Formats: sequence, structure tokens, C-alpha cells
Amino acid sequence: MIDTLRDAMRHKIRIAVMFSGGLDSALLAGIAHDSLGEDALALTIDSPIVPRADIEDAVRVGAQIGIRHEVIALSELDDREFTVNSPQRCYICRKLRDRAVWEIARRRGIDTIADGMNLDDLADYRPGRKASDEDGIWHPFIECGLTKEDLRALAKDLGLSLWDKPSEACFCSRIAYGMKIERELLSRIEKAEAFLKTICPGPIRVRCFPHDVAMIETANPDAAVKERAKIVPFFRKVGFAFIGLDLEGFSSGKMNRILS
Repeated sequence: MIDTLRDAMRHKIRIAVMFSGGLDSALLAGIAHDSLGEDALALTIDSPIVPRADIEDAVRVGAQIGIRHEVIALSELDDREFTVNSPQRCYICRKLRDRAVWEIARRRGIDTIADGMNLDDLADYRPGRKASDEDGIWHPFIECGLTKEDLRALAKDLGLSLWDKPSEACFCSRIAYGMKIERELLSRIEKAEAFLKTICPGPIRVRCFPHDVAMIETANPDAAVKERAKIVPFFRKVGFAFIGLDLEGFSSGKMNRILS
């Protein structure tokens, strides 16, 4: 399968990879660099809706791979339609990001942009996929029929350090549709999740609902209960009035249930 992906890359001649620093895009960047060398470019969006740790990971992993790498500053919060936080939020966001990435790619003489979407991404509500298709973004992993587990196995075989990194999503995915997306709320979420990661193993989400309600979603609810004497005062300090624990545990894309 690696050879198939490399051949597909070589046919593109020059390529830019949308590089978040997560597993999928890191694997894609690694294959692109192996296939095209200096004709491959990784582009990372530095935005207030993205954890600072993810930007740091992107810089670190990009250097490990050896791929040419550029970081693009973009604030989706400057777009009023985005901050309204409708169910089309991810579509609007992706259009803004695609526009920024295409601008850089064209300046560099690149006419193919690829992202790390895989088959599992087709199972959930993904308006961003529609936007990326409209904008001519290539999805090589989908084209080759690869799932998330396939990508983990490939990354492990290639020796990528983050082959077992949990999936992440932007902070907006934590905010209930209809709640305005504001920098202060994003900061609260980032601080709360960073704190939880020091005491709760596994994937973490802090979902936000109206009236300053924070719902903790973790793969290890027992750890959160055990540490509640630390969690509650910290969450109150950063600005949450009510703190709950989702008994169901961690589930990616849970906010989209509201739509059905």
C-alpha cells in the first residue's frame, strides 16, 4: 500500500500537504517527502481554535520527517458567519483554510493539495469534506481505501513517533451548536483540557453548553471521579459555573448527535 501511495504522489509532481501535526497528516507528509523530496511542502494553520500543543507537535514532527514546512497564521474568529457556530461551522472553517492554503501553494508553484482524510471520516457528519471537494483538495487515503487503523499500522511500520496519538479535533467541536465561538471560551477549554490530561489518562474532551456548563468526557471516568476535589475548583477558577461528568465516556463527534 505504501508503494501505491508513493506512486500516486509522484504522479502529482509537486504537492502541498495540509499538516495539522496529527497522525493522519503526519503519515501523509512522511510519504509525500519520501516520494517527492523538496517538491513536497507541509502547510500548518496556526489558529486560536487549535491547541498550542498541536502546533508544537506539527513543528517537531515536520522536522523529524524532514519535509519543507510553513506555518500560516489564520483566525477564523474574524469571520462572523463562523463564530455564529451553526451546523455549517466546519464547512465555513474549511473554506477559509482551503483558501489560505491554496494561496501559499500557488505562490510556490504547487497545483495539488492533499489532506489526511480516511474512510472512517465518511461515517460522521462532515460538512468540511464537502468544502474540501469543492476546493479541489485531494484525499489519497480515501482514494486508496484506508481506515484509521490502517493508518496507525502504516505509521508504526514507518517508525513515526505519534503512531498511537489519540485523534484530536479543534476546540470548536466542544462547543454546542448555537453558542457563539469566542476567544475567551476557547481559552477556557484549552486550560481545562490541559489540566485534565495531567490527571486522567486517555482521550479527553470538555464539552461546553449554555450557562457556563462544562461536561467532562473521558475514556477513564473513574479517574475523573477520584480527582474531583482537584477538578472542580480548577474549572471554577477558569470560568465554568457547573461541572459534570459524561457517564457514557469518550466518544468522538458526540456533539453531532444534536443534529439528529
